[in-house]
Amino acid sequence: MALHGSLQQVPLRELIDLVVYSALSGSLDIDGERSGRIYFSNGQIYHVECDGQIGIEALGMLLNVQQGMFNVTSGAYSEQQSVWGDAETLLRNAEHTALRWRRLWHQVPSLELVPVLTVPREVALQKTNVALHLLLEVIDGRKRLSDIARELRWAAIDVVEGIAQLVAQQVVRLESVATERGEHKPALQPKQQSAVVPSLDRLLSILRS
Repeated sequence: MALHGSLQQVPLRELIDLVVYSALSGSLDIDGERSGRIYFSNGQIYHVECDGQIGIEALGMLLNVQQGMFNVTSGAYSEQQSVWGDAETLLRNAEHTALRWRRLWHQVPSLELVPVLTVPREVALQKTNVALHLLLEVIDGRKRLSDIARELRWAAIDVVEGIAQLVAQQVVRLESVATERGEHKPALQPKQQSAVVPSLDRLLSILRS
């Protein structure tokens, strides 16, 4: 069973609540300004992916997506687990992360941006507080924000918050990078397959079928 629709028809938070309530085992795919996938087992969230991030951080990013398409597929499965605990606690923590992302997206809209020093590193170190020095040390004009997060083993949101401070202090600027030849972002589901969802009761009946 698969179900398609628009997030303008049914907001993501309501969809998640509905899938949890329905005890669905499968996935909820989102294709919008951020794209990702949430996996459920008997209504329990156990893995989340979004733009190269996983877990609570990815769920927080997805909760900010308001425009786009969704696809619910029963039976979809992932061998990876990135979140643990009850859905209420997970969503509460993810909503806190979502708020942090929402405050920064207008400054740092993508983890694929590359931070570049605008002053010599020694000057940047003198102008910034010690908490940002480790971040400054790994900026080389080539690494993307996602690369830096992996190298430092920091949460991506922590990297973004630090970079936003460095940009505000005018010691760093953000640049985009061209997509490598032959690199394509896989589409989760074709949008033209979406269907109108008339009500949450109807959606619930379909999920239970």
